[in-house]
Amino acid sequence: MQLPVTVEVKGIRVLTSKQIAEAYQTTTDTIKTNFNANRSRFVEEKHYIALTGDELKAFKKQVRSPYLVANRASHLYLWTEKGALLHAKSLNTDKAWEVYDYLVDYYFRAEEQRKVPVTVETKQKSRPNTRKVVDVPENPQILNAIQKIKDDLTCMNVLLDDCKMYIDEDTYVERRKSAAEVVHIIVKDWTSLLNLKPKLVEKYY
Repeated sequence: MQLPVTVEVKGIRVLTSKQIAEAYQTTTDTIKTNFNANRSRFVEEKHYIALTGDELKAFKKQVRSPYLVANRASHLYLWTEKGALLHAKSLNTDKAWEVYDYLVDYYFRAEEQRKVPVTVETKQKSRPNTRKVVDVPENPQILNAIQKIKDDLTCMNVLLDDCKMYIDEDTYVERRKSAAEVVHIIVKDWTSLLNLKPKLVEKYY
């Protein structure tokens, strides 16, 4: 898929509702509905950044794009990586989860990925001060699998925290059911991790 136009505010990489809707193959109305229906789960500055007034005016001047924000918009919600996770959980489609993983790797954490060291294999013989270790720190496939499990656990943590609140019975049952669904996702992602075998590389010590 094509990466969204990069949007940053307050030093954080974010996405507009329109960008998330297009990436997850849904509509902005659905994103809005998900937000309103699960408002108690979304924490400002953690899952989203709300812009109004002078901050919104400054943002409009910064991006200068009606695609990202309408000229007449009086407020704007910008979604963080964790906010994108909650929207993926609300939609709970294979496409949303697939795109969320892609956005984490190549959009939200693009700078981190560039810092991952790359090992160049050579035919040099093993030296006295080297040892063979697993290549997990530089293995994108395994790192992505581990991150997916961590994201699953973050989602589970949010749902369980909701279950501890004073909420109506129907909402409590829905949160508990969603948490149970995440368990199956965790098992699936954990199995995927177990099926990935790291390579051995030589490192100096």
